[in-house]
Parts: sequence; C-alpha cells; structure tokens
Amino acid sequence: MDDYLDNFQALVSNAGYTDPRTLVVKFRRGLRLGIQNQIATMPYRRPADTDPDVWYRAAWRIDQARLTNEAFQSVSRTVPCTAQNRLRLTLTFVCGKVASRSTPSSHSKTSAARSVYGNPYGRRHG
Repeated sequence: MDDYLDNFQALVSNAGYTDPRTLVVKFRRGLRLGIQNQIATMPYRRPADTDPDVWYRAAWRIDQARLTNEAFQSVSRTVPCTAQNRLRLTLTFVCGKVASRSTPSSHSKTSAARSVYGNPYGRRHG
C-alpha cells in the first residue's frame, strides 16, 4: 500500500489534478477491489468522496489489518494446535511477546489469560 500511495501521489502531482473528488475517484479505481469495497461500504465514519487524505488513511489501515491477519493465519497454520501453543499465540498477538518460554502450570495459564482478558466473570471471585 505504501508503494501505491507514493506512486499515486506522484502521478496526480505530475498530472496536475487538484480537485478532491477527482483524486478520490482515481484513487478508488487503483485500489485492490477488497480494500475499495471495505471503505465504500463502511457502516459509519465512511470517508467523504471529497476527502482524499481520509481515503488514503483508511486504505492504509485496512491494508495493514489484512497483512496482520495474513501473518496471524500463517503462524496459526504452522504451529501445532495444543492448549499451550494457543496460549502462547494469544499472548504473542495480544501483548506483543510471550511472557515465558517455560511451560506454565495450569494456574499460571489461567492467571495469564485473566491478566490479558480480565476476569471473565466480570466480578471478583474468591
């Protein structure tokens, strides 16, 4: 997406386009269909067709989410699905790192999950 944005902005500058509506139309036509559709059908906070900067940011955010999801799916497919690995993957993607490489006890797994997600019951126990 970064390359597309850079190339698009260089091309419209060279072409002398300045009308915001024209910029949005040209930008939308060059986007990946999935990204363009996601932005165009946003249920709320959809960018105006006269605000190219908001379209640029929305496209970049959606592309980053797509890339993150692809990375998550590739890791999920390559790691055997065990309770321990699910906990490590969850901690990796929620916290950005795994707290410990050692095998946690079942109590520490529960504590780690609660520290990440909070108390699942919504109130204090015990």
